[in-house]
Amino acid sequence: MRRSSHSFLLGSIALITACSKKDDIPPVPTGPVTQQEINNWVLDSMRYFYLWNDQLPANPNNTLETISFFHSIKYTEDRFSLLYNPEDPATYATDIRSKYGIDYSIISWPQRPEGVIGVIKLVVPGSYAAAAGLKRGSYFTRINETSLTAANAATLSEQLRTAATGTITPATVSGATITENTAVLLQGKLATANPVYTSTLITGASRKTGYVFYNAFIDAYNTSLLDVFRNFKSQGIEELIIDIRYNTGGSLAAAAMLTALIAPDVTDKSVFVQYSGNNRLGSQTLNFATTLSVPENADPISFAALSSAQLNLPRIFLLTGSQTVSAAELLVNNLKPYTKVIQIGETTVGKDKGAILVKDMRSPRRIPWVIQPLTYRLSNANGNGNYTQGIAPQYPVDEMSRQPLLPLGDANDPLVAKALSVIAGNVRASVESNNTLRHFYDAGQQAAANSLVIIPR
Repeated sequence: MRRSSHSFLLGSIALITACSKKDDIPPVPTGPVTQQEINNWVLDSMRYFYLWNDQLPANPNNTLETISFFHSIKYTEDRFSLLYNPEDPATYATDIRSKYGIDYSIISWPQRPEGVIGVIKLVVPGSYAAAAGLKRGSYFTRINETSLTAANAATLSEQLRTAATGTITPATVSGATITENTAVLLQGKLATANPVYTSTLITGASRKTGYVFYNAFIDAYNTSLLDVFRNFKSQGIEELIIDIRYNTGGSLAAAAMLTALIAPDVTDKSVFVQYSGNNRLGSQTLNFATTLSVPENADPISFAALSSAQLNLPRIFLLTGSQTVSAAELLVNNLKPYTKVIQIGETTVGKDKGAILVKDMRSPRRIPWVIQPLTYRLSNANGNGNYTQGIAPQYPVDEMSRQPLLPLGDANDPLVAKALSVIAGNVRASVESNNTLRHFYDAGQQAAANSLVIIPR
């Protein structure tokens, strides 16, 4: 691909490329933009870039509203391609975590007459939710003053997602006694934070073990992640646990950096990712140096600059969840050619395809819409990919099996405890979860399905 017209980033997973449709295009129309013109542009773009361009309908109904038209032409097995209008916020995919700064699950709870309870899994630092005193492990019983049940959990959560504000009612649990507290107002405001929420040496481990909770691949914080690894290296850690159980992805450059910081025998010329597209786009290979050179929203960090922090570990423990997706899944898969990956937790989402960012680059621009079509099949240095059903852990563990939830990095957290058990020599692969526990709703699934669209520089 020509660097003059492409720049890499990872967004919906996605190996994203900002592409201008300049080749073989007809003269720019004049007059008002019609629905047919918009839909023809969408269809033309999909015919060129879409992974399944051979599955597009020959004669679609181009009178449909834009979003409906887009969904009508997508391949039936495509769960992730997106289309949005930057001039219309209503077209953006939203989720509860990015909007309110919390992630939660609603699980079975026999001690409560309604049979379920809400459990907050994550609170984004600096969010309104954090300021209101909510934290990981907090329980709640109501959304917008309505008591939670198995039947209404999804409906109430959807109302919360689409509203500008909402409330949840925290509850104190003491044995079989549940006491409701004053409702907490949640305000819709994009919540972002340094994705390195915590890093520490775990006390009491049989070997010197580092732990880092990493919640998104954001290039603006790559230097912070680099500092964490320099600290680990200076302390001589022998084992490392990286917690990506809620990580919904982000930058390809950040994923390459993290891989290079972990694995032994990686050079700047080592292959980081391979990807193959349709008959127009073909296949490409990116090494570590090239991938690091094109971050999304920060200055590049060279491969040479990583040497002071590279741990060269013969194995790595990755804690995953059912919303681990995009660049986080890429990390799991692309580390495997270089080091032993021990995965603990839940099966990941299965977003194993790359997308590109397509927009009208003509001047003046006539089409405001942006398309993010799946365009590439992704694989690691050994050519292995195809994880459409997710990447399954060697050690399945449901974090909800222990209540209340413990702080991130606590040695007694079920996922961390399993890693420490393996480090101590107990390598029996067994399912460690509460078989009676049911998950009725997980707010993070929406964030994983959408992934945050990241606009290239």
